[in-house]
Amino acid sequence: MKNRVLIKGGRILDGSPEAVPERRDVLVENGRIAEVVEDINAPDARILDAAGLTVSPGFWDAHAHSDLHVFLDSSAQGRVFDGVTSEVNGTCGFSYFPLTGDAAEEKRTALRKQGVEPDWTDATGYFRAVRDNGSAINRGFLVGAGAIRGAVLGFDPRPPSPDELERMQELLAESLGQGALGLSTGLVYPPGCYAETDEILALCKTLAATGRPHCTHMRSESRDLLDAVQEAVGVCRRSGAPLQISHVKINGRMNWPKIESLEEAIFEAIDEGLDLTADRYPYTAYMTALWALLPPRFMAGGRAKAIERLKDSAERASLVGEMMDLRQGDLPWELIRIGHAEGRLAEFDGLTLDVVANRMRSDPADALCEVLIETRLNCSMVGFEMSEENLERILRWPFVMIGSDSSARALQGPTAVGKPHPRSLCTCARFLGRYVRERKLISLPEAVARLTSIPARRFGFPDRGILAVGAWADIVAFDPETIRDRATYDAPFQLSEGVRHVLVNGTPVLTDGAETGARPGCVLTRTS
Repeated sequence: MKNRVLIKGGRILDGSPEAVPERRDVLVENGRIAEVVEDINAPDARILDAAGLTVSPGFWDAHAHSDLHVFLDSSAQGRVFDGVTSEVNGTCGFSYFPLTGDAAEEKRTALRKQGVEPDWTDATGYFRAVRDNGSAINRGFLVGAGAIRGAVLGFDPRPPSPDELERMQELLAESLGQGALGLSTGLVYPPGCYAETDEILALCKTLAATGRPHCTHMRSESRDLLDAVQEAVGVCRRSGAPLQISHVKINGRMNWPKIESLEEAIFEAIDEGLDLTADRYPYTAYMTALWALLPPRFMAGGRAKAIERLKDSAERASLVGEMMDLRQGDLPWELIRIGHAEGRLAEFDGLTLDVVANRMRSDPADALCEVLIETRLNCSMVGFEMSEENLERILRWPFVMIGSDSSARALQGPTAVGKPHPRSLCTCARFLGRYVRERKLISLPEAVARLTSIPARRFGFPDRGILAVGAWADIVAFDPETIRDRATYDAPFQLSEGVRHVLVNGTPVLTDGAETGARPGCVLTRTS
């Protein structure tokens, strides 16, 4: 007997930017879309009522960080209630493959600390482990240039030798051959930040033959932003590899006026014919590791040596001085909030660094260093340093898709810790509710395309992200008049409202606003 689901009475948006909403039924059989017409009669199908709802392809989170959380929680609850059916991980240079070499031990330690025994060394093994764990949604993975560099050079801040660079290219080709969706770089995070432009160019020349994108967290999103975008565009031009600028943004009030030059540089590159896209989350605060405030040399040699530097008074003073120089002397401590501090400092979760400093009877810079020592660098932060005006301008750019830049979380269990960024649970709903319905930045059909067909094409899946006969049945039914984000910075563990039904590979994971418990998600690979 066929596995059939009939979604009745909804207004269809098929994933194209110019789509006109039309009342259609959608019949799903054995994981794929079988019919999209009016008044389908399928008495043996499970019927989902979509009257008054918009029915569209399932949303893509084009920039996620669930690489560890895939093992901690298979429900992806926050994503499901946000309408997400697929997410792209391995971003910002981080991936859990290749898992070899000196730098691998830190990742193995982090995994074991979470109860995960890493029995893989390459993409194939990692993908197998993800499949074995199960998932409510589809997950794809980029291979991180930081992971590749770490496998060959560890945390050594030097250029690779010719033989080492060749080995890095081999590891990249191996990961791509095993199904990675592209290459990511994180040029502010060690060990990726130690890579010079020629190293990135060499990797992207290997990448270019596959047509898969280079997704880059650029070398700067503040003081040296314009140099960073020229580096990224130059690598795209010289290598031929498609470019995706990750979470395109401008941090720091003194840098906000650079939006004009940033826009000009990106649009000129596109007009030149370069294959360039970007992603962004609909918030004006970012989230990252607290240690990322310190200069790149801080992590040279790995975590143990980094902590030693903080304990040395002269080294600490030097690092703090460099940090303030990088921030042009302006580091607004009241805008930096602790996300989650592991161990006994969890009491600081949600507090700003100026408040933490007062409680520690210290100045903010020393408080930052002491928190890092106590948590052994396991502390996240949220920074409120972006402009709402710039955000709205960026969201209007037609090549910008939506990515949460976060890990999937649930309301209970091992992922429900700390005070994470609300984007972990409500990114798509916020985009559709605040910026599409209320602010009217773009039309609903274009917004749906940014969430569906555009990222699906970018990452190589023409049979996903669309509502068409034969496509995979990743589908969401939502109310465009009520969809909204509920998660806040003070109370982040709240689910989006307005999503009624979600199907992943033809199986309902959310029906009438309730989880089904199904785990039909797959690992999205380019070789499948």
